[in-house]
Amino acid sequence: MAQFRTVLVVEDEPDLREAVALLLTRAGYEVVTAGDGQQAIEMAEAELPDLVVVDMMLPRASGFQVTQAVKARVDGRIPVIMMSGNASNAHRDYAFAAGVDAFLSKPFHLHTLTDTAHALCPLPASASRDSRPNPAASAP
Repeated sequence: MAQFRTVLVVEDEPDLREAVALLLTRAGYEVVTAGDGQQAIEMAEAELPDLVVVDMMLPRASGFQVTQAVKARVDGRIPVIMMSGNASNAHRDYAFAAGVDAFLSKPFHLHTLTDTAHALCPLPASASRDSRPNPAASAP
């Protein structure tokens, strides 16, 4: 069985959380989700994801706090993509100072997210979406 990469998607807006999770699943990742910052920190400690995609503004702990907690937990080895509708230079600078590896301004093109995810957390060759079973291929 192929070894897939796990992405933790942290977004408090349920529709956007589901859309990002679906996009990354289709790109070949296993996805787990959290709806607030504290839940994300707890899940990151329990799951040790290969990549975190986090919104900047979250209830219970900000995206900055999630990033710092994740980076501290594993000596910075888990890459973090931060998403935000507030893309001021000050927020970008603070995000990178907190340890973010990439910053995406909302709205962003869907391919930008998947390209960034693949650049920061490449899928093993055996885990590419082409290697997953395609139920439609066996349909008559």
